[in-house]
Amino acid sequence: MNLGVRVGSALVLAGALAAALVLGGVVLYTVLGLAVMGGLWELSQLLGRMQAAPPPWVLYPLGGWLLYRYLLPADVPALELGLGAAVALGLLSVLPLRDRAVLRWATAVGGALYLGLSFGYYIALLRWHGADQQRFGLRIVAVVLAGAMAGDICALFAGRLLGRHPFFPRISPRKTVEGAIGGLIASVVVVTVGETWLLGLPLWQSALLGLAVGVTAQGGDLVESAIKRAAGEKDSSRLIPGHGGLLDRLDSLVLLGPVVYCYLRVVALP
Repeated sequence: MNLGVRVGSALVLAGALAAALVLGGVVLYTVLGLAVMGGLWELSQLLGRMQAAPPPWVLYPLGGWLLYRYLLPADVPALELGLGAAVALGLLSVLPLRDRAVLRWATAVGGALYLGLSFGYYIALLRWHGADQQRFGLRIVAVVLAGAMAGDICALFAGRLLGRHPFFPRISPRKTVEGAIGGLIASVVVVTVGETWLLGLPLWQSALLGLAVGVTAQGGDLVESAIKRAAGEKDSSRLIPGHGGLLDRLDSLVLLGPVVYCYLRVVALP
């Protein structure tokens, strides 16, 4: 695929994401829902190639419930209800399946946790201090996404220019140690500057968060690469010209939600 198509697709995706974040509310939650459902579909196709296709009646409802759990009233035990239903009703519902019923139930629950639970934390971050007029949560998410994207871009260029030593070659043969280091440095710099300036965090807390963002973003990329390799596929789908599927674009962002949320809750903004 030529460079122009790749760049054009990337700009369209970045523009759509930025518009959804700025508009917020129903628009943003709808975009998140469509992205997660699309990612779950791609994951289901990959798992199917491993003979472990998740039953959709468990995968999609649980993924959606976990995604939107922070929109429910605070006194509703959303996580407990969702996971309780997934265990009890989910296991009972797969009994009629003749082929690998329990394994397929496990992939459905795991897939819903992987995408639904993880992206649900972005809603929690966006609603942080939800009543404030300065969109505090939006600033958190914007800086984190900027750090992850800067890391992706710098890892690509550092790897092409300086890459000599393979980085997890069995999972992703093209990645190099030099590229990983370049991406990590970029993420740390962007998040450190952004969180200190926009959130007023102490420099050391912002730097630690930047380190967590850089490591987690690259780890999320490797996780999705491992899934594709196990399925014998190069891309999660062919939905996005020049880029593959939704999971191929979201992989570095998936695990950031829980990591950033937990870091802020425990260390920076308890």
